[in-house]
Amino acid sequence: MTEYAQNGIKAEDLVARATDPTLAGPEWALNLALCDCANANHTVCDDIVRFLQRRLQSGNAKVTLLALILTETLVKNGPPAIHRQVGSTMFLKEIAALSDGSLGVDVQNQALLLIRQWAAAFKTSEFQTFQDTYRQLKIQGIEFPAVENDVPIFTPPSSTSSVSAASGRDEGDATAAAAASGRDESYVAAAPGSRTREQQLKKLQADLKLVQQKIELMRHLYTCGETGEQLEDVLDFLRQCQPRMNTLIEGGVMGKIDEHTLEQCLNVNDNLMKTLEEYSKTKTKDMMIFDSPPRASHKTDLSQELDELHLEERDMASSSAAAAPQSVPPAHSTSTNIDEGIV
Repeated sequence: MTEYAQNGIKAEDLVARATDPTLAGPEWALNLALCDCANANHTVCDDIVRFLQRRLQSGNAKVTLLALILTETLVKNGPPAIHRQVGSTMFLKEIAALSDGSLGVDVQNQALLLIRQWAAAFKTSEFQTFQDTYRQLKIQGIEFPAVENDVPIFTPPSSTSSVSAASGRDEGDATAAAAASGRDESYVAAAPGSRTREQQLKKLQADLKLVQQKIELMRHLYTCGETGEQLEDVLDFLRQCQPRMNTLIEGGVMGKIDEHTLEQCLNVNDNLMKTLEEYSKTKTKDMMIFDSPPRASHKTDLSQELDELHLEERDMASSSAAAAPQSVPPAHSTSTNIDEGIV
């Protein structure tokens, strides 16, 4: 069996598992594993989007909603090849068709939310179809749901290690997660904007791990003398993380996250700063050519993820002020949703 065929089979399996109707909610490890798969081999991106389209056509509300959330994560964390496929007229028609509400308000709102986010994020890019789809729905009189954060984040995915980690997870993990959540089988995964504080913090932990993985990948690629697109993507991602991490640390200093999570953020930020500094000192000597400004898509996506957590924290401020630490170490970085990603 060829490598391409193997990657296709792996991608199809990940899509199926990540949109399994028996899941209690989005399985972020699987979602990020699929992002890793897309980033590791761009040729499989068209297959991934084709598999997603099938799930969107399933007619099952829960499967469709999970597929929408998975699509959002891929756009945030996947390569440009994913953006091109998701931005195709055929795929966007599938998303737009879900705005009729036939599969329930959750699916309807999530579909409209993504269309609105993508239209804003790709406003100045080559993917005009995102804007066209949004305008067409507006002309038809479709009302888009009010959202607190309507600009998606585009961040490269974590290293391929998460693929194997997710692949090794058995169905018992999903069952345990459902039991731990306390939700029954009728639970339908909530849209990102409605995640609970617990879900936000859990996502933050995954995002911090993603950033650390990218730092390690950057060091590895640079040490090996890599100068291709993958290195450029990782560098763009890390550059965008720097100001966002500072913003998160400021929130941590104000007691918006627990001390343990803040410490993790500080450690990740230390590693991030050291890596960027090392690269900055040697790039001229090594004649590297990655001096172009960070990609706007990465920046916008990180903005949303960060804002989403801060909004969650403000909602919880009155009830958790007494327990939240008010004095912590100097700023480094703490992201709540360096997500969909991430992502």
